[in-house]
Formats: sequence, C-alpha cells, structure tokens
Amino acid sequence: MTFLDILKEPAILIITTFFLFFTLTVLRNYTRIETNLKSVYNYLHTLNKKEISYRFNELDNYMSSNTYTNTIWDDFKKALMFPDKLYTASQNSKNMGNQVPEIYSTSDASYFFNEETLVHSRINHKFIQVMPTILTGLGPFFTFLKMAIAFTTVDFTSSEVDKSLNSLIANIQVAALCSVFAVGYSLLFLFVEKILYNRKCKKYYLLIQKEFIRLFDVCTSEQFLMDLVNEAKNQNSSSEKILKSLPEDFAKAVSKSIGEITTPYLENSLYSLHKLNENLDNGGNGGDVVDKLF
Repeated sequence: MTFLDILKEPAILIITTFFLFFTLTVLRNYTRIETNLKSVYNYLHTLNKKEISYRFNELDNYMSSNTYTNTIWDDFKKALMFPDKLYTASQNSKNMGNQVPEIYSTSDASYFFNEETLVHSRINHKFIQVMPTILTGLGPFFTFLKMAIAFTTVDFTSSEVDKSLNSLIANIQVAALCSVFAVGYSLLFLFVEKILYNRKCKKYYLLIQKEFIRLFDVCTSEQFLMDLVNEAKNQNSSSEKILKSLPEDFAKAVSKSIGEITTPYLENSLYSLHKLNENLDNGGNGGDVVDKLF
C-alpha cells in the first residue's frame, strides 16, 4: 500500500480535511488581526510624546472611529488625567516655548491593550485551543471504528480464510495509521499555530502596548494624592505669607494714596496763606486782598 493509497482512505482523508480546515481558519483569523493591529501600530508610531497634548483630538478621532479599538479606547480614555494648562497650551502652542503639558494615565496601558482585549476577544480563542484535542480524538475514534468494521468482514467459515485475514490485517494497519496521522496532525497544528500567533498577533499587540507606554506616563493614585498634598502645602504656605504681609502692605498703600491726594491741596492752601500774609504785611486793604484771593 503506497502513501497515496493511505491518504485516500476515508478515515485518514477525513482527519486530513479537519487538519486543513483548522489550519486555514487559524491563518485567516490571525491575518485579519495582524492587519488591524499593524494599522493601529503604524499610526501610533507617527506620534511624538511632546506633541501628544496638541494632537490628542486627532488621536481620539482615529481610535474612536476604528471599530477594532473604539471600545478599548473609551475605557482607556477614562483613565487619562488632563492638566489644567492643557487647554491653554493647545490655544497658544506657539507661545509655550519648552513648556509641554503632558497627559497622564492613572493605569498602565497593558491593563487595557493586552492579549485578551486585542486578540482573544476578536476570535474564538477557546475553539482554537480545542482544535488539537479534536484532531487527537479523531485518531482513536477512527482507529476503533475501522477495527470494528474490519472484524465484521472476517468470515472463518468460508474457504477464503487467508484472504479474509489479509484484509483484516490491512484494515488494522489503516486503523493504526489513523491514530498516527491524528497525533501527527495535532502536533503539526500546534507548531504552525504557535508560529502564526507569535508573528501575526503577539508581535503587534506588544508593540501597541509599548507605544502607549511611550506616549502616556503613568501617574498612580498614590502619586496623584501625594501631589495634591504637596500642592495644598505650597498653597497654604503662600497664603500664610500673603496674610502676614497684608496689614503692612495695606498701611503702605493707604499712606501712599492719602499722600498723593492731600498733598496738592495742602500745598495750595499754604501757598494761598503765604500770599495773604504778604499782602497784609504790605499794608493793603484787607477786604480787597480777600476779594483778590477769591
């Protein structure tokens, strides 16, 4: 019996068909995932961390319009923390100089963009994991089925016992080969599936994780609370200094204002009195002098 004849056996042909179907299914699914992940990675790779604050709307529109990542992006966006100066910077980006407001994430990007969300949830991962078991299980099934059928064809009462025994042995050989092919296809499928997964899926979802980690610094809740405490302390210290200097500054301001307002009037009054005294000393008429003054 040649190898081609063995492949033509119905049981082995069925096992081979299952193997080819499973392999093509995995290849199609992993290729589709690779196409989507690669497009997302290529876009993220064009972004710069220093520009992410000004191009965040562009990033938001791209990720939200992408049906592959829109749900994950919405969840990740809830974990982002935007500084108060972000809006001002976006409106006056030319006048900001080296001041670059950053957008922080309160959770690691791998919590959102990971193997489960980017790969497993997009395919029937559990079914793919069961495929090698199905192939392995087909071996014993067809082995025993072929042997059961072979024993039913043996007729020891006829004169052609030798022919029946030869047919039985041939069928037993085919039955044994069913298990060999099933286990072999199962091992080959595991090998091919692992290679395809690493090259088409794992490679790109890890790259996407690195890109998000590069673009968004992580600010944990503990760190955020510590920053709030430090900011509160700084504000309290500034307020205390302002309150201490407030009475002195108020007194100086009042003195300065009074001086600026009253000094011209006092100078005019003194000048008028001086002129009045000069006229009186000259012996002039008091009434005329007063009339002239007013």
